[in-house]
Amino acid sequence: MDASRFARLFDHSILRPDASPEEVGRFAAAAIRLGTATLTVQPHYVQFAAERLRGSRVRVGAVIAFPHGNETPGMKVFQAREVIDHGADEIDMVMNIPALKGGEMAWFLRDVEGVVLAARGKTVKVILENCYLSQDEKRRACEWIAQAGAQFVKTSTGFGPGGATVEDVRLMYDAVKGRCQVKASGGIRDIHQVVELYKAGARRFGSSRSEELVRAFDELAPGERAVWAEPQDKTQPSSTS
Repeated sequence: MDASRFARLFDHSILRPDASPEEVGRFAAAAIRLGTATLTVQPHYVQFAAERLRGSRVRVGAVIAFPHGNETPGMKVFQAREVIDHGADEIDMVMNIPALKGGEMAWFLRDVEGVVLAARGKTVKVILENCYLSQDEKRRACEWIAQAGAQFVKTSTGFGPGGATVEDVRLMYDAVKGRCQVKASGGIRDIHQVVELYKAGARRFGSSRSEELVRAFDELAPGERAVWAEPQDKTQPSSTS
């Protein structure tokens, strides 16, 4: 894997509530220069991002029900339709944590299925916010999300008290059993974390530090890049894990 393919593993994200148009513009320029999978922004900036990214390979990612996820299913469907109509290509939604903890499976499934349907075939990633969940709850959430038809389960918003861990990625990968993929996000600060998360099964990464991480990858010795050889089944962890 070369640096350009490595960059395609990243959602270059600027989700701070105080982000200015100038900052989002700089992130868009960086996403284009790097060739990341997406530039992921708050709903307010979706149309702005779509305009800045026009003509590039970089897709527009949008968060909804962010960062807590406690909206009703109908509210999430409305948000999903809005961001799609304004140019979003991918959606990162926060799941309903109270519904999971209360064992409300029908409500939980309706919550995710509604967004999947509203996304009209576009990629939907569902954020668990693992720092608030027990091991059993993480596993149950992944099973329900996969059942509801989302394309990714995601570790964290980056705004909770915990972020992505190797243990959580491994658990999530095991729980979805190839029905969807795993995105690691939250507190990813160096290339060594990315390596370990990839080995555990993550196939997309959310970060505001994508530039630093791609640069660090480019500086790795050839032997250190062995872990990035693409497995035949892209949902599978590296054989070195």
